[in-house]
Amino acid sequence: MRPAVRSTLALAALAAVAAACTPPRPDATPDGGNDGDGGGDGDGGETVAPIRACGAPVAYRGTGTIESVAVAGSWDWAARTPLTDPDGDGLYTADLDLPVGVHAYKIVVTRPGGNVEWLLDATNPYRTYDGGVENSGARVADCSLPLLEVSSHTTTGAGSETHLRLARAAGGAAIAGVRARLVFEGADLATAPTVTVAAGDVTVTTTGLTPGKHTLVVETDDAAGKAALPVRIPFWIESEAFDWRDALIYMVMTDRFRNGNPANDPGPTAGAEASADYLGGDLRGVTAAIEDGTFEQLGVRALWLSPFVENTTDVEQENGHGVTAYHGYWPTRARTIDPRLGTPADLDALVTAAHRRGIRVLMDYVINHVHADHEYLAAHPSWFRVGCTCGESNCGWTEHRLDCSFHPYMPDVDWTNREAGEQMIADALWWLERYDLDGLRVDAVKHVEDLAIGNLATRINETFEGGNTEYFLLGETAMGWNGDDVAANLSEYETISRYVGPDALSGQFDFVLYHATAYRVWADDARGMLHLDYWTRQSLAHYPADAVMTPFVGSHDSERLLSLADLGSASPLVHHKWASQGLPGAPTDDEPYQRAAIALTWMLSVPGAPLLYYGDEYGEHGGADPDNRHMWKTPAQRSAREAALHERVARAGRLRRELAPMRRGRYVPLTVTEDVLTFARVMGNQAVVIAVNRAGSARSVEIDLTAVGAVAVNGVLVDRLDPGAGTVTVSGGRATVNLGARSAMVLAAPP
Repeated sequence: MRPAVRSTLALAALAAVAAACTPPRPDATPDGGNDGDGGGDGDGGETVAPIRACGAPVAYRGTGTIESVAVAGSWDWAARTPLTDPDGDGLYTADLDLPVGVHAYKIVVTRPGGNVEWLLDATNPYRTYDGGVENSGARVADCSLPLLEVSSHTTTGAGSETHLRLARAAGGAAIAGVRARLVFEGADLATAPTVTVAAGDVTVTTTGLTPGKHTLVVETDDAAGKAALPVRIPFWIESEAFDWRDALIYMVMTDRFRNGNPANDPGPTAGAEASADYLGGDLRGVTAAIEDGTFEQLGVRALWLSPFVENTTDVEQENGHGVTAYHGYWPTRARTIDPRLGTPADLDALVTAAHRRGIRVLMDYVINHVHADHEYLAAHPSWFRVGCTCGESNCGWTEHRLDCSFHPYMPDVDWTNREAGEQMIADALWWLERYDLDGLRVDAVKHVEDLAIGNLATRINETFEGGNTEYFLLGETAMGWNGDDVAANLSEYETISRYVGPDALSGQFDFVLYHATAYRVWADDARGMLHLDYWTRQSLAHYPADAVMTPFVGSHDSERLLSLADLGSASPLVHHKWASQGLPGAPTDDEPYQRAAIALTWMLSVPGAPLLYYGDEYGEHGGADPDNRHMWKTPAQRSAREAALHERVARAGRLRRELAPMRRGRYVPLTVTEDVLTFARVMGNQAVVIAVNRAGSARSVEIDLTAVGAVAVNGVLVDRLDPGAGTVTVSGGRATVNLGARSAMVLAAPP
């Protein structure tokens, strides 16, 4: 789990956004002032705020034998500014006098014998290219403006207390006032926070807040009419502090979900295949589902919305089949909602409805490419590149991850171009702020330069996470599975992991686990539960410890789990895309639905923030894209089998929300055979035991619970997944579990 606020060294100032330049000078001269008036506007303090420093400090912690340390950068690569260590503690420092902007630089370390090392700055996560070479990036802000930056924030009960550092502009003009306001559900609250100013310290307190997401906005200006960049501090008032391990993420492909406003339907598109055209789903449809409890019934805590920025009206060809941009991945505008999906007011209403129910909203952000009709391509052609087509001969998806294009009409964003990258990040920040979103699902991660992820995450952290509210960054780095030898899959794990960390993504989709299990264990019988448990534990071992990974058994890019379970992954039919080829139909027997039920129960029980792809909750069928993107069925449209599957999945999802160990507990393997897997999720003195039988007939297994200290040695556990509340007796730390064919149990202490 990525920390909401990362700790950094002195060089953090180099990575800061414009509002967070260098720290105030500690030796500024005080000359008197006034206390804040407590009504949302402070006029100064007992002493005047210090003056902010200009330029950029550089620091390097030396290791080994060093002759000298210097810094060189894009201002003059031939010149080297020395770093010094006057007290001999191994910390070399210098202050650079640089103009406002982003500057490329490296630390230059000279070793004995004249060996010279050019190093990226390990204390500064920001990166930038210069002359085709990746460097550290010093972000130098405008010190002619006063400065506000967060020192700490605490949310308690129905209020908060925030401390900020205040500094005058370099010119020394007095601070004219500090103001604070609270934004809630898109509007300023009538009652302003209390502001107290004392020299360079600002305290802002709030009380009596309504449950939900609030954003504290603190502003200041000076007697010269210069205003600091506002500080925004989003935070939640809720009975239990949310953790992204709590999230069951539901992926909504908006056009294929619910039609809330037929007036914005574009109608049939000339030249487009019916299954690859707009079908009428929109933002209002998602809002209606939020408000009628569709997501709460499933235990959903986060919505991932397919891209809703404006897309092309063109019809593109895929092997002779016309396809529209209904999916949202062909953007043409940077900051405009696609009118076929809704309006700004519609998105505002959706986010408000979600937040009232404690549901977070993730925007699907496309950072790798645009459509050929995009406004930026016309205005800034140098920001983009077109390479070979990914997946074609001598153009592998991984081998040519940076220089291949998905299609010729989808030019790549060139993240080595500083202007392009800064604009893409600015657009992401705009969307997050304007619509009060809670994070991003980041598309096609491995197809952009690594700095795209680090710089995006750094800016989001600095801009929004001062209040310890993590903005979740969920990455898509599509990888495979190379067989039963874990060594053969290390590159898969390493590629996914390289983008996760304190200054990067919060987590990623677990593609290795998907390919190892979704169709090999759940849909087919190629592998058993020993295989499932093994690869579950490999995921826990090979991703960063703090990552919140996302297990999944279905997505918008894969064949539907139900059809894989019905036909088997070896069937050509299940991989078909178009009606002319022949497509999978709904299964005519119970087995695929039973397989889906236990697969989804397992997915909802293992560590991480699992993904539920829309329609999988009731067993939507379908082949390859776009046949895996049918219109979502309302309860009235579902068959008896689909209704029964929905009830089983919903019960598991609600249990996950109710039972904290299912969300946050450590994974403890218990008993595993080829047919039956049992494991516990243990959190403190609480535990939940999950048992899954994959076989087509009943199985009985004895489990040893002595390793699960939170479970009584003697007592009764209730199957919370069973509507009849069946029980299992524990005696001497052991219990016998009787499982029906293709069934699962969630065993916990009696409620």
